Amino acid sequence: MRQLPFPVDVKFAKSVNENYQELRRLRISSILVALLWIAGGVLAAVFGSGGWYILAAALVIMGVGSIVLAYLLPRKVGSIKQQYERSQLVGAVLAEKRRHGVTLLGLVNVSRTGDVDPVYALVTRTATAITGHPMVVGAKIPCVAVLQDRSNRYRGASWQTASLMPLSWGTKDKSVIGQGQSLIAGYEWDLLQRSIPRTAEVDKSANQMILLSKRDLPEALRG
Repeated sequence: MRQLPFPVDVKFAKSVNENYQELRRLRISSILVALLWIAGGVLAAVFGSGGWYILAAALVIMGVGSIVLAYLLPRKVGSIKQQYERSQLVGAVLAEKRRHGVTLLGLVNVSRTGDVDPVYALVTRTATAITGHPMVVGAKIPCVAVLQDRSNRYRGASWQTASLMPLSWGTKDKSVIGQGQSLIAGYEWDLLQRSIPRTAEVDKSANQMILLSKRDLPEALRG
């Protein structure tokens, strides 16, 4: 698996990394919902009777479950530093400029076995801003791809989701970004440039991901 070790500027990353910010918002939402459920359970227990106690217990249990989820989420996905260290280096291009941000299009190996039996996919992600890059369609943006499943029970040959995380969300060092660009082969960048017209198709697909057949790939990626 292609990787690029570099010193992650955690303080900077927390201020610009939209993956981190999305996770933070999700945790806050889970805690707020949990507090509402627990408060509802307490009110039902204090002012209710009979069957209300069952409802109160259910609300409190759901509230505690949401708090546990908020606690476990960062452990499941790992810290910002861990995500950059563990994830594969991939190429992405700025595929679309929107009124309130941009859309990135990336080429990711989503196979669970990595390079042993690769499965390539086009993936998209929307972002409010990408620091350290020209905001022009076609701009090369090296990223890492954070691979996950939506369900713990899923056991398919490929990961269900791939979230693009630009290197420029983890460092202000332009030499790191330049090194990331150079490690991605020219035929990968060429494939991404040719695939820009498919951005809307990928964006509307399940999990913003479309698996590519071997005939869609350059010879070097066909295995």
